Amino acid sequence: MQRNRLASASLLTALLGLAACSVERVVEAPPPRPVYSQASPYAPATRAYQPADPYCAEAVGEAQDAAAQASVTGRGQDIGRAERTAGYARRDCR
Repeated sequence: MQRNRLASASLLTALLGLAACSVERVVEAPPPRPVYSQASPYAPATRAYQPADPYCAEAVGEAQDAAAQASVTGRGQDIGRAERTAGYARRDCR
């Protein structure tokens, strides 16, 4: 019985000794990532064409979106859609 107490006391002492030697490490959150502008620094400083008519503004925006999609994918379907959309904008918004 005394031997068990001695063994448990030495085990307890060893564990407490390890706990006393442990180091608490505080990890801070990383700094927020910087937000970069998507605007090209090489783009001209002039403003883009903005039609006064809301329908034409939407038609021009749709044509620009379709052209951007076609330039990314390069698929014939997207290129045809971009040409049709640009044609509608030209036809309706002279």
